[in-house]
Amino acid sequence: MSQLNIKGLIDNIKARTNVYTPLIEGIVNSIEAIDELNPKSGEIRIIIKRETSAGVLFDDNALPEISSVEIQDNGIGFNQQNRDSFDTLYSNLKIQKGGKGFGRFMFLKYFDTARIESFFEHEGKHFYRNFDFGKNEEIIENEKYGEELKVKNLGTTLFLERLQDKKLDKKVETIARKLVEKLLIYFIDDSYKCPRIVLQDTHENKEIVLNDYLKEGHGEIQEITSNSFALEQCEEKQTFKFKVFKIFYPDNQKSKISLVAHKREVTETLIQEYIPEFSENFFDEVDEGKKKDFMIKTYVLGDYLNDHVSLERAAFNFGKKDSDALYPFSQHNIEKEAAARTKAAFPEEINSRQDKKKQIIHNYVDTSAPWHRMYIDELDLSSIPYNITDEGIEVELQRAKFHKEQSTKLQIKKILSDEDGDLEKKIDELIKAITDIGKSDLAHYVCNRKVVLDFFQKLLERNDDGSSKYEKEVHNVIFPMGKDSTDTDYEGHNLWILDERLVFSQYIASDKKIAKQSSPTEPDLVIFDQKKSFRAGDNEFSNALTIFEFKRPKREAYTQDEDPILQLGGYLEEIKAGKYETPKGAEKIKVNESTPVYGYVICDITDKIKAFAKQNQLTMSADQEGYFGFHIGYKMYIEIVSFKKLLKDAELRNRIFFKKLGLE
Repeated sequence: MSQLNIKGLIDNIKARTNVYTPLIEGIVNSIEAIDELNPKSGEIRIIIKRETSAGVLFDDNALPEISSVEIQDNGIGFNQQNRDSFDTLYSNLKIQKGGKGFGRFMFLKYFDTARIESFFEHEGKHFYRNFDFGKNEEIIENEKYGEELKVKNLGTTLFLERLQDKKLDKKVETIARKLVEKLLIYFIDDSYKCPRIVLQDTHENKEIVLNDYLKEGHGEIQEITSNSFALEQCEEKQTFKFKVFKIFYPDNQKSKISLVAHKREVTETLIQEYIPEFSENFFDEVDEGKKKDFMIKTYVLGDYLNDHVSLERAAFNFGKKDSDALYPFSQHNIEKEAAARTKAAFPEEINSRQDKKKQIIHNYVDTSAPWHRMYIDELDLSSIPYNITDEGIEVELQRAKFHKEQSTKLQIKKILSDEDGDLEKKIDELIKAITDIGKSDLAHYVCNRKVVLDFFQKLLERNDDGSSKYEKEVHNVIFPMGKDSTDTDYEGHNLWILDERLVFSQYIASDKKIAKQSSPTEPDLVIFDQKKSFRAGDNEFSNALTIFEFKRPKREAYTQDEDPILQLGGYLEEIKAGKYETPKGAEKIKVNESTPVYGYVICDITDKIKAFAKQNQLTMSADQEGYFGFHIGYKMYIEIVSFKKLLKDAELRNRIFFKKLGLE
């Protein structure tokens, strides 16, 4: 008598299974029982029974939960040989068919009880055998056996009662499709006649013949192609057969590759993991413009799979990703080749989706990132998701850019180290590669300028309540307040809006304290133009100084003390008086009467600003959008520039670049 910890064994089943696993196990056992008896017409009947408790209330349109399943067959039955095999853990009775003697434990993983009623023949007499599946220490419990005096049809009924967690689909049509999908390999083997398999719902009085799904005219499952492929590695060669099917009405299931062992579907993997275009289901057009969704299912069979399936027949012994000396082919190796063969079976659908993916990428580049145009051809479209997001496209293009730049660097290294060959020709090719990269970066830079100018235009407009933006908002666009060029990188400011030359300034301070403690205020923007300003020994009186003063857009009211020209002069006098120091307080900034000094006021031209300009003897510009002149008292060139003129001049300087990139 067998004794083992059955509950512990069931609890420790680690293989990937679901509620359909015991149903498939029971149906396959019935198929094998019929094959062994070989009756004229084999039949398997799967009867689903629903909850009928008086304490359970059901909606008129809602189906009750499924509580139990019966699987009936007219096979050979539980004769003594089959009974003894069942009572032996890891029985090898069905080893030639791939049986591991372990599947019986799946029943009690999903149902509270499982029992058998069976009729079989021995030496011309009929016998019955009934028993329960043990849940403690014995595989068989409560066994009853004896001669059957009444004539009974041979066969077995498996009773699976009290489904746990109620995770079986409710609709009989859904259950039928999923069973067919799992059992499809039995229906499609040209050398095998599958028994008739009927799914019966006693509650709805419905019957569905699973075999009919493959009949011509049924249309829900269609075979597309059948062929084989070979894999070779380390002098090992294995041949695999594959069959590709369309499965209509997939209920949100995705296209898959299934590896099969001994007519059992062992693993499922989404094809989109290898071919992104399979991420969504396809459709066929039918009459009157209607469409039928379908998924793709590819089955792979072979001796290599049969020989290396796991004990539970829910996984393989070989690795998922990597092969090794013991198992030369991994699951990834097999599925990748099967995916490629599946892709070849749907050229029109795949090409259409690839074209759509290309269009999505081109649209993103054309509208949002034209500087990436040169990298589109560098993309590996086969690895890019079908419905890729803008963020995903940007990542892929940046990756392509990086690889291109790395490749160019390797070319440079090779040319410099290569003393043979046509060096002039190689250099020409290299210059072209470098130029292309430069074009991309320049396009990116110009597009950023267009965005900045559009945003700057918005800042000059009034808010919905009629108020204007604050001075600091305009200031921060041009150069972040409280920062200087030691903590703001080259692309972190937009000084080019004021003057292209300022982009190359060596030191810039934006409303940042560069004065000693006694100094009361800081200029809005102070710029030291000399290329080597504030390097060791280069704090010289000849270094040019530029000071900017910003005013709030739309501002009209100013007091006499708020004359911006006087403010510029005040900053200059404090610098001359030694109140400002070089970065880190190394020494006082050197500015005297001979230092070139430029002062700019950025504001709207109002009556008060015109009065200030006149008082300081400045000349109005020809476009009447500003004033200019040299202030004799401060010895400083001064210019007043309106926001309108500032924006217009910046747009004019960049217009040719915008036009070349199609931004205007």
